[in-house]
Amino acid sequence: MPKVVEFKERKFSISDKVKKKKYSLQFLPEALEPISTETYIQYKNARIKTAYIIDIIHNLLLKYYFKKDNNFNLSSIILKEKYGDKYNYYISYLVDNDIISLVRNHQKGKNARVYSINKHIINGNINRYKNADRVLLKKYRAAICNIDNNQTNNIDTNIRKKLINDLFHVDIDISKSIFYLDNTSQDNDIYNKNKYSVECINDSHIFYHFCDYGRLHTNFTILKSFIRKNCLLIDGKETFEKDISNSQPLFLCKLIYENDIHIVDRKEFDLFKTLTLNGNFYKYIMDRFPIYSEKKLAKEMVYKVFFGKNYKNKDSDNFLKLFPTIYNFIRLYKIEMGDYRSLSHYLQRSESNFIFKQVVKTIMDLYPEIKVITIHDSIIVPIQYREIIEVIFDKKIKEEFYFF
Repeated sequence: MPKVVEFKERKFSISDKVKKKKYSLQFLPEALEPISTETYIQYKNARIKTAYIIDIIHNLLLKYYFKKDNNFNLSSIILKEKYGDKYNYYISYLVDNDIISLVRNHQKGKNARVYSINKHIINGNINRYKNADRVLLKKYRAAICNIDNNQTNNIDTNIRKKLINDLFHVDIDISKSIFYLDNTSQDNDIYNKNKYSVECINDSHIFYHFCDYGRLHTNFTILKSFIRKNCLLIDGKETFEKDISNSQPLFLCKLIYENDIHIVDRKEFDLFKTLTLNGNFYKYIMDRFPIYSEKKLAKEMVYKVFFGKNYKNKDSDNFLKLFPTIYNFIRLYKIEMGDYRSLSHYLQRSESNFIFKQVVKTIMDLYPEIKVITIHDSIIVPIQYREIIEVIFDKKIKEEFYFF
């Protein structure tokens, strides 16, 4: 292990980084550009803020790009708290102007009104808007500084503070990033969210969310791998990314071992474990099924089995041929937990606990000067610390997985 330095408590100044912010960079659908230069507009005998209209659709688009779910529960209580007594006018304006549609009406005691973004908005041109509304800026600053705004996520507060503070030390080569996006075949949604994220990083407009399943979602977690590996600088230094090979299958190994190893064939389990520890799991699948000739395709197949409902289909049949008793364990686990999503939630929590509580915590204790960006199953650090990080990472992997 490289030389250990004495730990000194760091002073975090996240609020200092955002207090001088003059605007928030937001999505601006082409259909709303005509009103974007106005501060107020008249609508149904009411004077309403264009900044609020754009803020609402921006946040819906952001959630859509993150979750790929185009259904949004819009609570009147939350809307009123953020946009005031005229909140219903803003929603009505967006509906009347064919920006969003009502999918399901309010049912007392069951759900709020559910809306979706209209397809022509999602598929159309989406530009940028510098939202300088003082009230919204104040709320943005408060949200960024409120590190403990999600009590269901069990990441230690000091770790959270470091993770968010370090995001503000990142610069991006915006020209190279945009050139890559413009000259690479991309799904429209992937293109839009990546371009927005690149522009936000360049503008020091950081956004983040600690989810209920242990993950930290940021500007950086949605970036294409090429951009992460080739276009990011930390304090002006080139960066290095270290990840957990075959992360989700590896944590599934540990789950099987700690629970019902007896229902899984031992030779099958040992093969599965060896493949994941050696980083050859997806190659093993690719070599046996020509339809999964690329790693991306092999991962998609595995994720459908791990995270889907496991109905009878081509992917589940192929996984069953390779690992029949492990496939049965997966199905049984989902049945016993009563939710097909339970396995994905467990694996995400396990992955996050390892990255945050093992790797990042060790870096904080031994090398507090090292800035760290996390990307779910990987971390990015200045390249001069590559040797230190590889030693820490590999040591923690051995501690976590080599005992069984």
